[in-house]
Amino acid sequence: MGNQKKERRVLWVEIIFKYSNIGGADRIIAIIRDIDQKKKNELELDRYRKHLEVIVSERTLEINNVNAKLHSINEELHTANTELSNANNNLEVQKNELTYMLETLSKTQDQLIESEKMASIGILAAGVAHEINNPLNFIQAGLWGLQNYFEESLPEHIPNVNVLIEGIETGITRASNIVTSLNHFSRQNTKMDEICNIHAIIDNCLVMLQNNTKHRISITKEFTKEIYTCHGNEGKLHQVFLNILSNAIQAIVDEGKIAITTIAYKNTLTIKISDTGYGINAENMNKIINPFFTTKEPGKGTGLGLAISHRIITDHKGELKFRSETGKGTSVYIYLPIL
Repeated sequence: MGNQKKERRVLWVEIIFKYSNIGGADRIIAIIRDIDQKKKNELELDRYRKHLEVIVSERTLEINNVNAKLHSINEELHTANTELSNANNNLEVQKNELTYMLETLSKTQDQLIESEKMASIGILAAGVAHEINNPLNFIQAGLWGLQNYFEESLPEHIPNVNVLIEGIETGITRASNIVTSLNHFSRQNTKMDEICNIHAIIDNCLVMLQNNTKHRISITKEFTKEIYTCHGNEGKLHQVFLNILSNAIQAIVDEGKIAITTIAYKNTLTIKISDTGYGINAENMNKIINPFFTTKEPGKGTGLGLAISHRIITDHKGELKFRSETGKGTSVYIYLPIL
């Protein structure tokens, strides 16, 4: 027993002091309870708790870092999505612009084709006028010679022959008027420096359209007594009035009337061309000068006539206006500055 080492241990105990009277004497009783294991368990739990708090704190920091990265990625994705959306919108705008440009190019091409066609018609008209004019001169000269022959050699037949000669002269005059009108229409000059007689231009166009109006359309003219002129291009003005008069003729299905009136006021000549055709409804009135818009049947109109006419009148510093009532007819007003 003497060699036995004493083991030193530190124990956790719980001491409770209690007052008591024992045998008439006051005593303090100390109750000692071993709580060593309990305290060790509490300390161990506290250690685990602190360790767990460290782990939770570390994990929370990691999660916060991950969340921050996710938030950053989300912002980048949102930015990228916005940029992509903007790019898509820009592409859509560019697509629409390209589509519009292609449509405009197509319309411009068709207008150029129509203009080229009109130029070709003008060249053809000039050629036809030249080819007709030469035989007319020979016929006129031969007619004069024939008339002189009858007057000198066969005077007794003059009364009968004069009827035939007058008929031939009427035909020659009409053909000459057509040739003159074709020559005016076919002018290739593009300058705007010609002195244009508006009344003469209208008369020339009526001569060219006479075959389309006779026996079914009566034409009345109320021109100013004074002849008014304007600066411009005679060939192009012929094209305008020929187109407007053609539209008026085509609008009259069976029989009808076309009235042409000119009025001068201050520095403007107003030309009014009215027909008794089927008219234009209100819905289409704002579209009639748009390129390729037409109310005619397929194959009977390109929809460029009024668009080109409007451009020509604008180039002449004038205006082109319309009034129409369905079933009653249409009136076209051309306003041109006069000299």
